[in-house]
Amino acid sequence: MSGRLVGQGRTYVKLCKIERSEFTKWCEGLAQGRSYVSDGYAHALDFTVAGQASGDEVRLAQPGRVEVKVKAAFSSETPLEIAYGGATPVAGARLSGDTVNYHDVTAAQPYAGGKRKVELVVNGLPVATREVPADDQVHEISFSADIPRSSWVTVRQFPQMHTNPVNVIVGDKPIRASRRSAQWCLACIE
Repeated sequence: MSGRLVGQGRTYVKLCKIERSEFTKWCEGLAQGRSYVSDGYAHALDFTVAGQASGDEVRLAQPGRVEVKVKAAFSSETPLEIAYGGATPVAGARLSGDTVNYHDVTAAQPYAGGKRKVELVVNGLPVATREVPADDQVHEISFSADIPRSSWVTVRQFPQMHTNPVNVIVGDKPIRASRRSAQWCLACIE
């Protein structure tokens, strides 16, 4: 785990209304793509593309425009070591990124308030942004995006939060976002 990567060890899964948490239901939601990663100080609630949630598909007969909505919330105080790896754990640098000491208390002061840039991402590239206050409140954000070919669509706030995508299928063609990106991903796995 790296303290400098999106998600930094937390995955949130949207579950239907349940009386108690069940690991099996959580795993099913994760497998369906109904999740986002976050550092715990940023949240992407109710992310939809043309009314469909993460893990779903939107089908367009031809290239077109889709409406994207998300409810985003950011903590008014975020520890430096969480968001940017900007503080050294009390036990020393050897623990940087160690999730056991993830919320290690340090002398570093958290950064407060401000704004966060939420990006709409299509096929790995940011296509629009909105600024959201970091004020412990939920903010409804909407985007509109032209989809010229089959694409995956997501929102992120780097480095704190990233949603799973909604796939937008145009004219029944497969998603072929970027050969170079796919090769990079395969190289990382290997």
